[in-house]
Amino acid sequence: MVNSLLNSHFFERCEGEISAFGLSNLDSAFAHFIYQQETHENDKVALLAGLVSQRLSQQHSCLNLDELSYKQLKLLGFSSINDLIDVLNGSFCVSSTATEDPQKPLIFTQNAIYLQRYYQYELALTQIIQQKLAVETDVSVETATPIIDELFPGSAEQREIDWQKVAVGIAATRNFSLITGGPGTGKTTTVAKLLALLFALQQAQGKELKVQLVAPTGKAAARLTESIVSARETLPEKYKAGLNLQTSTIHRLLGTQTGKIEFKHNGENPLHMDALIVDEASMVDLPLMYRLLSAVPIKTKVVLLGDHNQLSSVETGSVLSDICHAALLGKPNPEYSAQTGLQISQMCAQHIPQREENTITSPIADCLVKLQKSHRFSSDSGIGLLAKKTIQGDINSVLDILTDKQQTSLTWHQEGKIQVFARQYASQLNAYFSSVKQGNLEQGFKHLLNQQILCAHKTGAWGVDNINYQITLELDRQGFISKDEKDYVGRPIMLTRNDHNLGLFNGDVGIVMPDPENLSLKKAWFKTAEGGYKGVLLSRLPEHQPVYAMTIHKSQGSEFNEVYLCLPDVRLNPGAKGLSRELFYTGLTRARQTFVLYSQKESLQGCINNLCLRSSGLAQRLSN
Repeated sequence: MVNSLLNSHFFERCEGEISAFGLSNLDSAFAHFIYQQETHENDKVALLAGLVSQRLSQQHSCLNLDELSYKQLKLLGFSSINDLIDVLNGSFCVSSTATEDPQKPLIFTQNAIYLQRYYQYELALTQIIQQKLAVETDVSVETATPIIDELFPGSAEQREIDWQKVAVGIAATRNFSLITGGPGTGKTTTVAKLLALLFALQQAQGKELKVQLVAPTGKAAARLTESIVSARETLPEKYKAGLNLQTSTIHRLLGTQTGKIEFKHNGENPLHMDALIVDEASMVDLPLMYRLLSAVPIKTKVVLLGDHNQLSSVETGSVLSDICHAALLGKPNPEYSAQTGLQISQMCAQHIPQREENTITSPIADCLVKLQKSHRFSSDSGIGLLAKKTIQGDINSVLDILTDKQQTSLTWHQEGKIQVFARQYASQLNAYFSSVKQGNLEQGFKHLLNQQILCAHKTGAWGVDNINYQITLELDRQGFISKDEKDYVGRPIMLTRNDHNLGLFNGDVGIVMPDPENLSLKKAWFKTAEGGYKGVLLSRLPEHQPVYAMTIHKSQGSEFNEVYLCLPDVRLNPGAKGLSRELFYTGLTRARQTFVLYSQKESLQGCINNLCLRSSGLAQRLSN
């Protein structure tokens, strides 16, 4: 159908512009649809519609007119932004908030053009959050304070602010809150203590607390369960009982329906719970966040966890980042109202930064806590310093740190050869294959997950596929495996599809080994949330791939002692997509102890200088 449209009058007239803007067939087809609907077959509005569609495919919620260059304006046939706005206001296919016409395919508001559906997602999500912010929570300071003191023994005497303690106080007294922070800052530990407090408060009133923990992927959900189980053991004995919680994916919680886009649970058929904890919230896209929060009663407490400096969702929007920006008011760290400051002082014995008295803000500004102390690496360690300068976009400091010989935890290979890298990496897997061949799963996983190669892309010379292939060749050459045997003993795999019946999820890592009870039978073995292992027949496995290397996107939420980060050579491929500050930061901060970078200087500069900003009106709406 799309190909048949290419012969239409519109495509004959606008072939040059379509090519110059790089519109896909889908973008062009939408532009043609708008062209047909316009009363006077308006080329300009049609091309703008194609650009909106293109921006959506690039994960933007809208097309912000401020982002159009002068060259693009001229190509569209406009002499100025005001000229463009006049055409939009006179268009048959464009509506605004004032006209409230739900039938129009395009919405023009706040100097941005939206597809109708995504405008509704953004507006509805804003309204849900604002409604939750308006709900007052009744928490007794007298009851909560001694519980918090037991959960945080000795913190009242500390000079520095205990931000984990503040986060528990903020989340307990708000119906909607965000707890953000870099890797190792204790987000899961904080949630465990928050849940212990909430369970105790409900118990004091003779009530039960119904809590649901969710994550965007099966892998993230399994990791959250493991983390909660681990954090639970650090709590005083009397607070452990309520934390026997399992984590679900968002899709499973909402209830997917075969052949339907919509979920079983929604605003008309809501979920029933007292509190909802959403981990790895940076990975949740705009439509999914809307669907999740619309299915939750307004009085249900919602806590979002995540690192807003990490990569955003692979789909449309950057919800967590937008909400954080709305709360921060342009400052690096949150400041609170005098009322909130007094409340946290009384409940947590912590004195937090406060805004000037006459500052006009949205209630969202009192709902964000940034955890600032990393327990994974110190702020003055090589990895900590590099992470800080990466967030700041300070390319000169990044280069200085990476070339500082005193930073022994950091190594930078600017002109690395793939074959040499593969040979060296393969030689380091001796302990791993020894453990596997001895049938020691625990040691096998320990060695496998000790180090990880991360790539910006799946394909290309320095992509996942080629590096996995090169390492396999080297393992064969060094005598560890036979490359002709597909499912060799010790083959590490990563699942690329969920299988709910098996309890396996996209991103799960397994090792091929014989069944101890039948050595002639190979299975893929996976770690369970409870700390055990589960074997699955190879014939029953969902789609999977070798995992000596994985993409940075797949690594989100994981941590490894050693990380090898590989970036493509932009000198050979100047149009390499996806390189950004967030990508580099996410890969870097998966490392606990050692970070090794394989990248040309130009590729690294491309990452640090490219801040991934997605067009959206959510932050502005929440700030009002």
